[in-house]
Amino acid sequence: MHYIRFLKTPKVHVDNANIQLRAVVTVTTDLGETFYSDDLDLVVTVESATAADAEIFLRRKLHWKAGSRSLPISFDLAHQDLEWPACVHVEARNSKANGYLPPICEIWSGSINAIKGQFDSGRRVERRFTSSADRRLSLLEDAGDSIARHLWDGSQALVQHIDDTISLQNPNTHPLLEYVLVSATYRRLNVLELGCGAGTVGISLAQSIPDCDVLLTDLDEAADLVAANIKRMRPAMSSRARFEPLDWLSPLPDAIATRNNHLIVVSECTYNADTLEPLVGTLLNLLVRSPKALIVVATKTRHPDEARFFSLMRDTGIIAEGSLRLPLPGIPGNGYADTATDVGLHIFRGKDHRLAITPRSASDESVPQVENGHRSKSR
Repeated sequence: MHYIRFLKTPKVHVDNANIQLRAVVTVTTDLGETFYSDDLDLVVTVESATAADAEIFLRRKLHWKAGSRSLPISFDLAHQDLEWPACVHVEARNSKANGYLPPICEIWSGSINAIKGQFDSGRRVERRFTSSADRRLSLLEDAGDSIARHLWDGSQALVQHIDDTISLQNPNTHPLLEYVLVSATYRRLNVLELGCGAGTVGISLAQSIPDCDVLLTDLDEAADLVAANIKRMRPAMSSRARFEPLDWLSPLPDAIATRNNHLIVVSECTYNADTLEPLVGTLLNLLVRSPKALIVVATKTRHPDEARFFSLMRDTGIIAEGSLRLPLPGIPGNGYADTATDVGLHIFRGKDHRLAITPRSASDESVPQVENGHRSKSR
């Protein structure tokens, strides 16, 4: 999976009668380690900044050559019939989106309004996705080198998997995850996401599941971006999402420590070996208040050191229930941290977890287990 990114966000340059709109894009992997390795046709449009039924003012095709690292964009705006505010949209030609997992993820710039003196689109850009239920998810991310504020493959794959499960289009998911999602039909679903980044997974859950309470957590520096994405959210009935800063090296704040969660999401948080111990410690502390919580970990394997996360989970007594492999579309990258062709989905529970299979049953029952994509029966 690859992402079109702005290396230089769109800007209008005025020199007397010469008016140019310029930008620079690249086509790269989620961590930006390597670039798209084949030839590719891109379609660039200047369109109205309104997301719904955007009017296209200018359009051109550009060619990305194999081996490229960047591609300049320019439009001559002199004598053009253009309405403001406008934005720049870049997509791969003939690349059909597949829900949250398009092979090449398109991008929209921020808005420009030249007649009001706003010549620069700013550093914040937009991604748009459509769920199986035709709900649009609009997510902002930051342009530039801050990979923590970009979208990551693991989060996109997890959102797609959950969307397929909710819409009954996924015949092969983990039964415990399926149970937690289905149980939301008769009870409020409390979700906590660790290291939420832009908020992809938690916000998509709040948009898809009625009566869903989502608490997004990350370092305080993520607060502004997450707040902007929450503001754009279209929640399902009686659902909400909010953000609380959380540093895994610090004690849990009261608002988090006293919260009872049904689902704890950890997406793309195991790549940094230095944070694995505090991450596992945080999960263990969360299970004290929420012993029945299910932990869902999605990660695209970047390097061998990530295996230590699973050893630490085992050593603390957190039980691994099973795992699935979620395939990624398109061609993989060819460098460090880019070669994986799938995302691992791992299900954990605390040792005191007790599962009632139906709302009326409080007794323990055996449930199917999943390992390497196949179901078996626990005993």
